[in-house]
Amino acid sequence: MQQPHVCAERIRWADVDLVGIARFSAFTRFVEHAEQEWLREAGLPYGEIFMAPDIWMPRRHLALEYFAPARIDEALAMVTFVPRVGETSLTFQVDLFGLATGDLKVTATVVIVCVTRDAFVKRPLPAMIREAVAPYVMDQETARAASAPMRRELADLAIFR
Repeated sequence: MQQPHVCAERIRWADVDLVGIARFSAFTRFVEHAEQEWLREAGLPYGEIFMAPDIWMPRRHLALEYFAPARIDEALAMVTFVPRVGETSLTFQVDLFGLATGDLKVTATVVIVCVTRDAFVKRPLPAMIREAVAPYVMDQETARAASAPMRRELADLAIFR
């Protein structure tokens, strides 16, 4: 079943400026957190990926688009999905929503390229990675619709109220 990964995190003191609004750079931490949790759920924990003897997966591109401010102590739902799997790369997106309000705060798009460790030359994505990310391949509209009930469920947890 195709379904995005959804997790949550709060805006921390270290993430905000003097008026309590999350700094633009804080969102790279949220994207990295969402990526790590998504890959763990997909069966690809960072520890195993980084220990693979013949590949590395560096980031080639990161784009952030901001829609609304996020404030200190606000809980965010991070919805991660894969809009594209190429021959040597994959693109994943993280949509960050205010957990209590449901409003879209930021979208992040990340392109990861598979390369050889020794020469940093592009190589095809391994089958194990293709198979692991396959359940998360979908377009943005599908990911947002499928994540709505999961985001509501997270918002109901006492830890995020």
